[in-house]
Amino acid sequence: MSQNSNKEKSLFKKLTAIPYLLVFLALLMPLANVSCSAKDDSKPIAEITFYEVASGVDLDEAIADPALGQMRRMFKENPKVLDHFKGLIPNFPKMEPVKHLYGILVAVFLAAAFAWVVPLASTIMGLLSMISLWSLLMKLSQLGDTLGIPLLKVNAGIGLYCTSFLILIGTAMNIATLVRPAVVARRARKKNKKTK
Repeated sequence: MSQNSNKEKSLFKKLTAIPYLLVFLALLMPLANVSCSAKDDSKPIAEITFYEVASGVDLDEAIADPALGQMRRMFKENPKVLDHFKGLIPNFPKMEPVKHLYGILVAVFLAAAFAWVVPLASTIMGLLSMISLWSLLMKLSQLGDTLGIPLLKVNAGIGLYCTSFLILIGTAMNIATLVRPAVVARRARKKNKKTK
């Protein structure tokens, strides 16, 4: 393999880290959209980012009007509902921080770091991060049943789609890094056969 080819391979490995690092920015966008309607096209009453879930969502800030006003009116008219919510969420309206979610950020960072040296490990860490994020969405979607609000729906937000797309790009680049030496070696063998 030529020196230029080695330089190209090294540069490509470094570029592979970029999609994983962009995940940190993608997670600033809504990870989940919360709606409270039986209709599929209902407007979200809250858009929650990954960082808000990890640090503890303040529902008073996250929920948009008029849903926030309706919720406050419901609590005023029926204090037992508020007691029920506080039984499930002690610091209601602020939800408990989910600190272990920062482990997903560590996994994404490791995926970016491993892209430079061990593409296979980078691929595994990236895919595990994506699976963990979708699992988080599934847990959030059970929130309505836990709170006793069957019409509360949690759907994937643009941040989750962007994050998944970036991780898949990083995965594809890692696979290309792993496959490329075999392709180059095969071409070299074919070239040698033709010259003989």
